Amino acid sequence: MKRRHLLKIAGGTLAAAGLGLNIATAAASEEFGWSRANASALVGQAFWLNHPEFGALAVTLVSLQEAVLKKPDPRLDQFSLIFHAPPAPAMAEGTYDFDHPALGRFALHLTPAGGNGDHASYRSDFTLLN
Repeated sequence: MKRRHLLKIAGGTLAAAGLGLNIATAAASEEFGWSRANASALVGQAFWLNHPEFGALAVTLVSLQEAVLKKPDPRLDQFSLIFHAPPAPAMAEGTYDFDHPALGRFALHLTPAGGNGDHASYRSDFTLLN
């Protein structure tokens, strides 16, 4: 591991600690059940995305979009979470660890979804069995 990379990771961790974040254990996220209703309640809230190269990045859950299907399956609940992040650094599609004060640490798969000069948008798709 390069010294620069180690310093970025340490800096992100110190920044999170300095902001007074109460980063809970994985047990909190295991108690949380992902559903459309539970995800809707999180809209507007801030999260920390732990990027392996760039450290802790502040992101906000800005909306929940319902899936539009030609033949919806009543057994499935499909929706997408839309996050806004700073425009730089640009993140590639991948699975990232997130921290939230109430949920603790959990992983979500993100796909770039555009944006503008003020922010970058990322989407996390869910297909849940009812």
